[in-house]
Amino acid sequence: MAEFSIEGNGRLEKTAIYYNGDQLDGVREIFLNLDENGAFDAIIMYIGTDEKSYTKNIFVDYLENVRTEPPGFSEEEARSLSLFTIVSDGELAQTTILRNNEEQNGVVSVYVHIKAPSVPQGGGLRAFFGGQKEIPEHTEFKAEIVYREDNGDLTTEGLF
Repeated sequence: MAEFSIEGNGRLEKTAIYYNGDQLDGVREIFLNLDENGAFDAIIMYIGTDEKSYTKNIFVDYLENVRTEPPGFSEEEARSLSLFTIVSDGELAQTTILRNNEEQNGVVSVYVHIKAPSVPQGGGLRAFFGGQKEIPEHTEFKAEIVYREDNGDLTTEGLF
């Protein structure tokens, strides 16, 4: 069973991605779509240690050449952030969802799409004003969870 976590406050610059306890580096995009009707999409796109781009299923595929880094937040900083974790083997029936280390019940669906903007080739201000450049794509940060209340009503909450 793999453990995948996102820690943050809803802003890209204050977000960290963890896989089995290690903070990942080079993550470009995360897409999670789970629902009670059987949808289970869990995709990560990252730049590996070999500088190649990889697109993998988080819970089924081996994350080859993944880059890790030391934790980016101090314990004090982490207290002001939200932690969302999925523990799974890739099967919905074998999946546990946690928020701030508390198991969640009544979850109808989870949708997370986090996409970092493209980085200009060459880096720095010079890349924007001369030579080859890449037009940055827009940043995406959507993360929500839907719960079924005891009375049957659905409630949608932001994860961060």
